[in-house]
Amino acid sequence: MRRTSLIIAVTLAVGMMALWPAELVAQEVGQSKELSPGRVRMNLGEVPANVPGFEKVRIVEDTAQPGAAWSTPPTGMPSPMFCTLKKGEITVTMEDGKEVRYKAGDSWVCPVGMKTSAKSTGTEPSVMRMHHLLRPGDK
Repeated sequence: MRRTSLIIAVTLAVGMMALWPAELVAQEVGQSKELSPGRVRMNLGEVPANVPGFEKVRIVEDTAQPGAAWSTPPTGMPSPMFCTLKKGEITVTMEDGKEVRYKAGDSWVCPVGMKTSAKSTGTEPSVMRMHHLLRPGDK
């Protein structure tokens, strides 16, 4: 009986998450979620921002397996961010077709609206930490 109840509860929870918009399913601090095949994001938390015009900084870390590929949303980067590659290697293709290869220890910034595609091109998983600057009301 307990096992059946647990299976039903998990099935319902997974089904509701699949049907609800992403904004309604908040990712708690410390939680991970798969963004695309071979790429997982962990929410590391939020801190107050000391940058004028921004309320807070959301810190997340993406781990991508070798060969995993992704791109920004069609509207581009949703918020300005500062990125650091902590481990591995990624190749980013800019909107104009220019490719930039980042290795562990490299840092860069991305403005709102920037469109890119990227691929984990090293032999080990890449780990990228991102600091998203959020204005009041941003989710």
